[in-house]
Amino acid sequence: MQEITIRQAVPEDLEDVAELEKKCFPLSEAADRRALELRLGTFPECFWVLSSEGRIISMINGMTAGLPDLTDAMYSDAGMYDREGEWLMLFGVATAPGCRRSGCASRLMTRVTEDAKSRGCKGIVLTCKEELMPFYQRFGFVSEGRSSSSHGGAQWYQMRLTFRDELLRCAEKGEEYSFYRCGRRYLLYGWGQCDGVYLNVADEDGNIVWQTTARDRRTCSERFAEEYM
Repeated sequence: MQEITIRQAVPEDLEDVAELEKKCFPLSEAADRRALELRLGTFPECFWVLSSEGRIISMINGMTAGLPDLTDAMYSDAGMYDREGEWLMLFGVATAPGCRRSGCASRLMTRVTEDAKSRGCKGIVLTCKEELMPFYQRFGFVSEGRSSSSHGGAQWYQMRLTFRDELLRCAEKGEEYSFYRCGRRYLLYGWGQCDGVYLNVADEDGNIVWQTTARDRRTCSERFAEEYM
């Protein structure tokens, strides 16, 4: 696959995203052309597409909201959109049938997560079918059990990625994770050596702006929380 680009969608993408929606979801679950047009026109900053050689082959769309849970009404009621909403609600994650299992959805989800962090969201909420839960768990999403959604007549499970929780988990594990403070992006990462455990924070230029070391990861993560949370 060549010339991969990820960007936010624009109204001119309507025909392409409508066609992709039809290919990826059963008729009872797919958003119709009017719903997609409304999303592109009302909250395009919450609509991302991945293209290969100029063709849209994957997309993720949703909207920010002040409510903590994803409801069926949000799919069609643009009035529930809140530009300053704390949660990004995802309506659909789709990849063209012939392009699946090539990392497209993962690359898009990484971009969506980063954009949501930079906007100051608390996290991301979505619903999915049980067999897809392991995919979202890879990004830090946690299942909250069965959703009250009856969308398309299917059984859905609500999953939530809370950025603060995932940041603290990564601090304790020494895993790499980005976060934002006062509008600036930072990268948390750690490693272990024979003399102990290290935990660093670097700025966008790669400069280390904070570092701590201890005998165990928990102590490092507690120091990080005291400094940054």
